[in-house]
Amino acid sequence: MQQFPYIAEIFVVGGIASAAVIAADLRTCRQPMRIMNSVWILTGLWAGFFGLWAYYAFGRVKRCTLDEKERRTEGTASGGKNGGNAGAGGMDMPGMDMHGMRMEEMAMPARPRWQSAVLSTLHCGAGCTLADLVGEWFLFFVPVAIGGSMIAGSWVFDYILALVFGIGFQYAAIRGMEPKTPRGEIVRRAAKADILSLTAWQAGMYGWMAVVIFALNGGATLPRTSFQFWFMMQIAMACGFLAALPVNAGLIRAGIKKGM
Repeated sequence: MQQFPYIAEIFVVGGIASAAVIAADLRTCRQPMRIMNSVWILTGLWAGFFGLWAYYAFGRVKRCTLDEKERRTEGTASGGKNGGNAGAGGMDMPGMDMHGMRMEEMAMPARPRWQSAVLSTLHCGAGCTLADLVGEWFLFFVPVAIGGSMIAGSWVFDYILALVFGIGFQYAAIRGMEPKTPRGEIVRRAAKADILSLTAWQAGMYGWMAVVIFALNGGATLPRTSFQFWFMMQIAMACGFLAALPVNAGLIRAGIKKGM
């Protein structure tokens, strides 16, 4: 397929661009839970335009969207024919509406279950994404083999890193919500909440990469410096997300993990 390198380049560059757009927006619209700033940027890297859509659809802080709507409303009112003479009566109404919307937002019920499960899965997957980014580039310079297999060495190394980074991300989330809880207790709870979902994510990833290596590429690995490799990794992350989503939903339902 002659177009494959170009398709791979489009998706990889699109992922970088999506992450950059999210990062730029987060400079002025920070997430209430600090670790989610990193989660959304990493999600943009592998999910590309789908990650960008998810961020603006239900990940972005609603206050920022309301503020933008208020500024646009005030700008329209002030630019009207009688904007200069509107005074308190004409100019205050949009502000009052926005204030009412904020109060309504504060009183809104919790997120829908599917959003909570998706956000928890993305949070889990961000640790895996960071682990694979760091791990694959480390292995590019320092190859690791297990039983003479570079593939096995790569997967085991990435899995260990995923556990470290993933539990670290979960630790940061719990720490942000419960700052007075002892650190040892947080580490234990983070490990309990994320080991199963991290394993499911990595299993989904490795399943796709096994198809790429053994079924599509004759047993050879793609070079880590190629767009094709990182495009396949983006698809692998999507497979990991699909594998980990029902696991996270089950953990939340069982009360083992808190929904995001």
